Amino acid sequence: MKLRETKDGSWTLHRPELDVFYHSVHGAWGETRHVFGDMGLMPAFERQQEGALRVLEVGFGTGLNVLDVWLRASQAQRQVVLDSLEPHPLDWKDVEALDYAQQTGVPQPIWQAMHQDGSWSDEHLAFTRLQTGVFEADLEEAVYDVVFYDAFAPAAQPELWTPAAMDRMRLALKPGGQLVTYCAKGDVRRAMEEAGFHVDRIPGPPGKREMLRATKVHNPEGKLNVRVYMVLTSTNDQGQEEVLVSYERLPMGGVMKFPGGGLEWGEGPTACLRREALEELGQPVVVGDLVHVSRRAHVSSFDANHQVLAVHYEAALEGEVAFVDDGELEDVFGKRVPMMHQRLGWRLVSELKPEEFHFASDREAWQAWQERQRK
Repeated sequence: MKLRETKDGSWTLHRPELDVFYHSVHGAWGETRHVFGDMGLMPAFERQQEGALRVLEVGFGTGLNVLDVWLRASQAQRQVVLDSLEPHPLDWKDVEALDYAQQTGVPQPIWQAMHQDGSWSDEHLAFTRLQTGVFEADLEEAVYDVVFYDAFAPAAQPELWTPAAMDRMRLALKPGGQLVTYCAKGDVRRAMEEAGFHVDRIPGPPGKREMLRATKVHNPEGKLNVRVYMVLTSTNDQGQEEVLVSYERLPMGGVMKFPGGGLEWGEGPTACLRREALEELGQPVVVGDLVHVSRRAHVSSFDANHQVLAVHYEAALEGEVAFVDDGELEDVFGKRVPMMHQRLGWRLVSELKPEEFHFASDREAWQAWQERQRK
């Protein structure tokens, strides 16, 4: 282990086998205070005004995050129960030279006991270090108020930033609980969303523009809205493959989407799609293979209490086109289409890009369909 002074005067360690530092070189103490204290612990104190706060830390490392928790809990006269996962604990001889007691104001015996005994308990902090990893830990459901996710960066430990890892974190959090991490990579954000988190990019610590805070959304009044859509393709007179889209004028403006609609009581998804075809196209379709099911939660654009699960199937017309199919997006922006009505039209498969769809579920489905065609 090699010592490295960071820009705010605090020290960190370099781990040679992974070629990583335990903290940001822009400021070890500053990073800890901002990411896990200001953006993690303090909002949790505000959410839960009484009783002990439960914290799960992934990556005890040098113990700097826990020292900050002890300070804040002591100052706020609060109680914190903190479990820290650390499969590879450092030796006290490696961390003693960091001199964190002097840097933070936490008494040396507390910091030393955390490393040598793996525990500490007083009226403000009950700390336990568990020598286990994310996937080996015996995590109970809905126990923790906040997670400090302080694993090494994805380049060094990619397995700890996957949807499977985030599934375990979400399981362990109470409804409304939050996970905070210094990492702001797009792949990490998408892994969190796939696990069911609502993810916000928030201001990062010194040297980083952003960090991530993921919330286990809790909405007792919420309802699940299942919607089924068709990816219906055809070949035009020039031999080009086209896909049918729906142009609709909705309260949020003109949109392009796939034809389809909401699942009704008693219907399965294919029955829903056949009914929607009769309503919107005026003729039946043959429902084909499943294309895509939403991989993450989508909040309805019409009602924030509705979570949308979108299912997309391939479909084919029975017979020739029997509906008006000359719609364009300009029809809804130009208000030729009345509110909540539609016009159907065709787009060339070779030219249609996912980002042209208004709804994220349609963008996901079109990407999935294109990937299927390339295989």
